[in-house]
Amino acid sequence: MHHLRSLSAIVHFRLSALMWIINCLLPLVAVGLLIESMLADSAHSALLGSGLLTLSLVMVIPQWAASSHTGCPLCWTPVLAPKRCSKHRNAKTLMGSHRLRVAVAILCKNQFRCPYCNESTALELPNTHHRTTNRWARLD
Repeated sequence: MHHLRSLSAIVHFRLSALMWIINCLLPLVAVGLLIESMLADSAHSALLGSGLLTLSLVMVIPQWAASSHTGCPLCWTPVLAPKRCSKHRNAKTLMGSHRLRVAVAILCKNQFRCPYCNESTALELPNTHHRTTNRWARLD
């Protein structure tokens, strides 16, 4: 299992996954509120729905910027960015989306499997406290 190199990379992955999931859910909620406002003739729901729809459109740019820095530590392909690269033959999807599967895995399991190289990566820092042996050390 691979590890990310820095704490800032882990924060980038988590933030980008959270923003990606919010960007998937926000338009659905906004459209639901707009439909509800038409059925109930509610101006408050229409205003809230249009505000959420506008917010989802505005959030696309920061989400795109954050997801472009979420590269797999092995193949360096951004796993949460919209790339049209070919996926690994064993890459699995969640509701038809490779990125949704990666985002949910990052937030729920604290690890993910790259859809491009199919290697597993843990969102934790590598253990750098390995005991090193120095063959030139003096034995007392």
